[in-house]
Amino acid sequence: MNNQSGRLVIYLVGIASIFVILFGIRGMASIINPILLAAVITVTVLPIPGRLTRRGMPGWLAMVLTILAVVLLLALVILTVFFSFTKLAVELPAYMVVTGSETPVSATQLTIQFGPVAQSVAVTVLNMLVQFGIALFIFFFMISAAISLPGAVRLGLDPRAPVISWLSTLTGDVRHYLTILTGINFLVGMGNTIFLLILGVD
Repeated sequence: MNNQSGRLVIYLVGIASIFVILFGIRGMASIINPILLAAVITVTVLPIPGRLTRRGMPGWLAMVLTILAVVLLLALVILTVFFSFTKLAVELPAYMVVTGSETPVSATQLTIQFGPVAQSVAVTVLNMLVQFGIALFIFFFMISAAISLPGAVRLGLDPRAPVISWLSTLTGDVRHYLTILTGINFLVGMGNTIFLLILGVD
């Protein structure tokens, strides 16, 4: 009976610890998310400098070009979101008509109806910009450390060791997953664009 009670207490403490950890991770999302994003970007683009150096390019130039490519890609994403939000804010009054009436919605009514929504979207976009900026800053250090880190052999580690093999497999799987995910999302985005154009939605 005492053993069962002891096991029950251990299980309850374990479950409670899991919930505490999950709530802690949720509370630290603003810190964890940029780190994870930077790690994923680093794993994704890590083979690029190696391929460039094998073609005779200096290591520092390969790293600079890799960083510039990531910066340009993130800048493209940020600009797309920013201009899309700006265009929506400008053209929204043209779509606002009172149901059953041809009287256009006044600027005051529009502000009352969509002011909180616009503020919420603006805050979301601002937070995303901050997270991207932090992730980019962390990425600089990660990619620099990963490129300058000596190989496993020079560190005295066996490349065939289970841990080294597992890490190599993990990074390869992450890159493979992101490649497939990017292709699927591109096809979905193209399909949505064509469907909305057929419906006449800007």
